[in-house]
Amino acid sequence: MTGEVGGVLLQVAGYVLWIPAVGASITALILLLLSSRLSARSRVAARFPRRGCGQVRAGYGPVHVQGTSAPGPAGPLLGGLTGASCVWYRTRVLRRYWITRLRYAFGEWAEVDELAEEQIWSWDSGPFTISDDTGSVLVSPGLLDHPRSAPAHPVQSTLDEVRDQGAQAWPYHHGQLGVLLSGGRLPAGVLDRFAAPATRTAGYRVQEEILPAGLTCHVFAIPTDLGYGPMLAIPFQDGPAVSGQPLPDSLARGGRRARVWAALIGACGIALFLASALLLVPGSY
Repeated sequence: MTGEVGGVLLQVAGYVLWIPAVGASITALILLLLSSRLSARSRVAARFPRRGCGQVRAGYGPVHVQGTSAPGPAGPLLGGLTGASCVWYRTRVLRRYWITRLRYAFGEWAEVDELAEEQIWSWDSGPFTISDDTGSVLVSPGLLDHPRSAPAHPVQSTLDEVRDQGAQAWPYHHGQLGVLLSGGRLPAGVLDRFAAPATRTAGYRVQEEILPAGLTCHVFAIPTDLGYGPMLAIPFQDGPAVSGQPLPDSLARGGRRARVWAALIGACGIALFLASALLLVPGSY
């Protein structure tokens, strides 16, 4: 009797092992796809020329430019909320609100309230430049978000204030939101739009990000002329546009790391499948 119970338990363990085995296999497959994508981006980026900052002209295809961050047309700047010295800064306000999702746990589906965020206001200081010994070239700040997963991204966070004081606007008339409201930067009435109970507003997040002067920046983008002279403004495909490291090399390294992790996790998945098969085969225990 004891032997039969033990056999049943081992069979159950064999079935249970399928769950992490399948999970590991799916993860390994995703990492392989990511590795292939990063390697392809690296090859694409390596095909295009590298130019000095002062040699960039509108009308070229995508180019690589390496230089140090420097002030744009607005000159040296101070962060609007923190006063941090920089060549570019951005202030954002995000609304935090409750949403209801269906989650499966402990053998049943249940509705669960979770916090989500959406940007309701943003402002940035405009173009900055990067420069080298050949001159300088303007860079559109839109490239900084394309995408943020770039290696050694040069943008730095200087403020991240979260206040969850409900939906009514009056509790936020002090702190960083109060500074934005009193200075006329945040439009009057914007918080009142989300004050009704139906909006399920929980609070707000205020963020400030800066790009300091003198940082090494690698930019891979298409130059255009928007009235200020040549400007690196159009991202090429879906790869990173701004990085603190040479893009072809860093993308290739990312592809190699993803392949290594895919091999390790895939090997774990295979081992789990083999262990499951041994437990499920009659007479193997």
